[in-house]
Amino acid sequence: MTGKAAAKRLVLTMFTHSRCQLCVDAKEALEQVRKQVPFEMTEVDIKQRGNEKWFEEYKYDVPVIHANGEFLLWHRVNVSDTISKLQKLISNKDLK
Repeated sequence: MTGKAAAKRLVLTMFTHSRCQLCVDAKEALEQVRKQVPFEMTEVDIKQRGNEKWFEEYKYDVPVIHANGEFLLWHRVNVSDTISKLQKLISNKDLK
């Protein structure tokens, strides 16, 4: 399928690590967002071997959220603001 018939796909990537309380809070907030704007989510542990690039980039800023590979937000997730940002992103791009 192409064009308008193609399903719009939104993928969020959360850059995180295991000792991040803000990340736990962000995940809970993103579950609220997901009720309004469906998305898939992957997590990248910046402290895991192979993720050195992301550790250097975000070691002081987790959680960091990307939407379809582009920076969306960091630190705290405001549910209503995030819903608005994602809806705008969806309406401005032909997501696949």
